Amino acid sequence: MIASSPELQERERTQSAAVTGAIHDALLRRGVDDGSARVDEESAGLVAQIATIALQNAFDRWIDAHGRKDFASLLHTVAASLRDTLTADLDSGRPE
Repeated sequence: MIASSPELQERERTQSAAVTGAIHDALLRRGVDDGSARVDEESAGLVAQIATIALQNAFDRWIDAHGRKDFASLLHTVAASLRDTLTADLDSGRPE
């Protein structure tokens, strides 16, 4: 339905931008990313964008499952997949 409506697509983009902004602001308020490193404006923006994509991916999976799967577990699965993908080269011992 959203794919066929420019108005709904725009609304979804606006909502996504609002979520990204809220995550960005929360990261800056928190001030740390892993308990040791400071979060700067640039890294907070990047993490917020990635988090928004992960949330949307988990939401899409939840919709596709017609609510038969727990959203939190789907989000955990998406986050684990993202983490595994980002650290794949580190785990293999190959130089970048």
